[in-house]
Amino acid sequence: MNSSGKDGRSGSVHEWINSLGVLCAVVLSLFALYRDQTQRASDEEREAMKVNVYWNGPAAAPTGVMVENQQSIRIVDVTVRLEVGGASVQRIRFDEVHSCTLDWFSFGDRHSQVRTDALVVLQFRDGSGQRWQLKPGSVLNKVSEKESRREDGDELVAAWGLKRETGPASGCG
Repeated sequence: MNSSGKDGRSGSVHEWINSLGVLCAVVLSLFALYRDQTQRASDEEREAMKVNVYWNGPAAAPTGVMVENQQSIRIVDVTVRLEVGGASVQRIRFDEVHSCTLDWFSFGDRHSQVRTDALVVLQFRDGSGQRWQLKPGSVLNKVSEKESRREDGDELVAAWGLKRETGPASGCG
């Protein structure tokens, strides 16, 4: 007589129970992985929201543009694009903005040549290598490298000889 029972059904029941246990472990592991990835994405987005762009002076006649980085790490590939109809007409390259700083370019006597009818779009890459785009109304999206490295529109820093200035960011400490 076999020890698993009269006709071997007890062994099958144990196999089914073991299989069910493995299946439950896999499902719980996948759920935990999904939850961790969702949390990480949420944390990345929350950090990216600590970067902002502002006009210096009135929006109808700005005297400059500033980028504020309240993150604890620097951001790179920083560009402010002035877009009309989805195409960049002017751009201001900041390259990098260190943590807890406010960097700006003043337009000087060229402020009347700035396209104030344009949408102000900020693009940057964070410390983890993720590329972001921020549009007015705090609309933040991840963007591809191709999108973030567009070279359309006039680059104003070199063309106008703009001088960069730096100060401390608000809300850091």
